[in-house]
Amino acid sequence: KKQWYQRRVRATKSVRSCAPRNHHAAQRGEVPCKVTSAAPLSEANVETLKESLGKFLKGNEKLLLETATDESLIGGMVVEIGDKRVDMSTATKIKKLKASLASLCKCVMTKKRIVRYYI
Repeated sequence: KKQWYQRRVRATKSVRSCAPRNHHAAQRGEVPCKVTSAAPLSEANVETLKESLGKFLKGNEKLLLETATDESLIGGMVVEIGDKRVDMSTATKIKKLKASLASLCKCVMTKKRIVRYYI
């Protein structure tokens, strides 16, 4: 029982430590935004991105943009703004295409007539 209680206390502390920061930022009208791209963004790209993302904010809100790079995305970017996440990365597109092809192959393999037709 003691281990369970200690894990619960640690989890509660981590939630408590995040809550005030997000709460105060919301009170100041700040909206956190993280953009992860496959390659580093140029200053011109960052400014264009700020301008585009700023259109989604209300008049009194301020965008807090943070950029990061992740080569595993292959191309494109992932935008996390507020509690929303938009994944426009090439890696995700490939993964979805791969899943679609896998499901198609499963359907094709179940009916021999269709298998002969596609092969």
